Amino acid sequence: MASTQLMLAEGSLAEGAGPAHGAAWHCSAPGSGGASATCNAAPPASSAPAPLASTPSWAKLTYPVPITRIGASMVYDAKDKYVLLFGGYNTSALGDTWKFSGGVWTHLSPGRAPSARYFAGMTYDVTDGYVLLFGGYSSTYLSDTWKFVTGVWTNLSLSTNPGGRYGAAMAYDAADGYVVLIGGVTSTGWAAPDTWTFAAGAWSNKSVLTPSPSPRTYASLDYDPADGYVVLFGGLNTTYGILGDTWTYAAGKWTLLSPSPTPPARAQAAMAYSALDGKLVLFGGVGTGVYYSDTWTFVAGTWTKIATAVHPSKRVEFAMADGTSTTNVLLFGGSGPVYYLNDTWTLHGLIWAKAIPRVPAAETGATMTYDEKDGYVLLFGGETSTGYSFFGTTWKFLHGIWTPLFPAVSPSARAFASMAYDQADGYVVLFGGMSRFGVALDDTWSFVGGVWTALPGDTSAGGVPGVSYPIGRFQSSMTYDAADGYLLLFGGTNTSYYSGVGYVGDTWSYSAGVWTNMTPTTPTATNTPSQRASTEMTYDSEDGYVLLFSGLQWNSISGYSSYADTWSFSAGVWTNLTSSMSASPPGVASGALVDDTYDGYPILWGGLTAGGAHITSSTWEFTGTGWVKLSPAAAAAAQSGFSMAFDPSDNEVVLLTVTGPTWTY
Repeated sequence: MASTQLMLAEGSLAEGAGPAHGAAWHCSAPGSGGASATCNAAPPASSAPAPLASTPSWAKLTYPVPITRIGASMVYDAKDKYVLLFGGYNTSALGDTWKFSGGVWTHLSPGRAPSARYFAGMTYDVTDGYVLLFGGYSSTYLSDTWKFVTGVWTNLSLSTNPGGRYGAAMAYDAADGYVVLIGGVTSTGWAAPDTWTFAAGAWSNKSVLTPSPSPRTYASLDYDPADGYVVLFGGLNTTYGILGDTWTYAAGKWTLLSPSPTPPARAQAAMAYSALDGKLVLFGGVGTGVYYSDTWTFVAGTWTKIATAVHPSKRVEFAMADGTSTTNVLLFGGSGPVYYLNDTWTLHGLIWAKAIPRVPAAETGATMTYDEKDGYVLLFGGETSTGYSFFGTTWKFLHGIWTPLFPAVSPSARAFASMAYDQADGYVVLFGGMSRFGVALDDTWSFVGGVWTALPGDTSAGGVPGVSYPIGRFQSSMTYDAADGYLLLFGGTNTSYYSGVGYVGDTWSYSAGVWTNMTPTTPTATNTPSQRASTEMTYDSEDGYVLLFSGLQWNSISGYSSYADTWSFSAGVWTNLTSSMSASPPGVASGALVDDTYDGYPILWGGLTAGGAHITSSTWEFTGTGWVKLSPAAAAAAQSGFSMAFDPSDNEVVLLTVTGPTWTY
């Protein structure tokens, strides 16, 4: 008993000057110094996409996490469909609001929020349709009640409430249709074993029920949907004794169970329900002189200890949120024996996994477009920027978050393919690319609803004019021609990468599953762009035509050359606009040109010259009569072979660099 009391007392957040009854222990080892060494960082800046300024600029996306803390409140927000985290304690009380979705933390900045606090109660109130937060501690015992819905905190200003307290246990009782609160510490000592309920915006005191759990704080409480009752376990009693009893609450009554086996007595653990596993899960906590990192499940009145290959380290005072039918149990932060923590873990299939933001690997030659049907930016393929390892992976990018997709069937691994959304047919189309053997591919695929489908193709068509399918190629350009109602494909390289370089200058349309050769019968320098690869091409919605710029060609006499010409394509006709341009970027290859419909102009970025030099300060806009060089405050390092697309869901251009980081404009 003494060792436990000493462990808790020496970890007091106020270093002996806190609440009279020992508020907010972090349970650090005496004299470790670890907490102060790891908890002094300022809160990270928000990673939420900022509103576009009047002068657009590039912004590098980062994926911060909340700073190390104990005593945070966390719950799955069923209305907003993300995990919500609020407050906690670092070197002082915290009042920040975060969400966790798609494997990424995002710092929210609501206009109004509860005051900084730790060890508040928080749960999702299904009946009332919002997250409910109550009490906590920060220099005083708090008794305010807040709701959070659609990103907004609102003080409910309730005069009838459980009274100022921290460390209470709170959960939503789905069977009875209200929130249940029990325990905690008040300004006069441990709270009486009274039970409070919250429904329809009001607190109700159920007084001391008979039987009822003894007074306690730092107990674990959650609703068990499989068994239809609230489950309470353990906590700390009024003499700092560690409890290990199991209670259920249903229909307004507490029932003491006597399960065997049972987890060792503990406090400051956490419990959450895993809908994917159909089990309540208990993890961690502190016992008599010991920290725990064990995992227990509770089903049909029975506790079962489980073992996993990896699991979170020993800790107390962490936060845990329920998993749903589509999301995992989430665990964040807390305090270990010698330091504060800010790691994030998920549990699914009774397996713990450390959550690290997932982003595409650093690569070159990936292809990217906005999938209008599915509502996200789609990325496919590419190769490592440091070698010849090719990818056949599919990713989506939505609201600043990359998510890997795992379709049952996919195109083979490749780089420098062509991909665009076919508005008329309602799906993404991918064509060609370079295989890992350097071969130019000629297959056509569609993507819709998360499914890749190989479309009919003629891999034996060869280079005969008038065939039904383009010959194999990579580094070609493709975009949807909205004025003419079909996909447009131009140029590329059609020879094995390892056996020489050959270029094509043919033009193809794709509509209703059919490729059609649109190349002029007699190609000339005035009716079609010359043979080339790695051009920049997009549909210019402001001017109503397809816009093409520059590209790369090679011949045995002069070697590589890049163009600085500008072309339009409309009603099946190419027109050279170069002589009418008021200004022009230098000739570049392997840059990107996308139509920024929010800012109202096509934007050109990146690329390299024929001599292999990357273009710096390379953000340009097309006005219809010329090119204007822009001067954004920041931008990614000069490069080529990257991926870029316009994302109308967030009104921004998305750039995936060859070194890995993602930028938006």
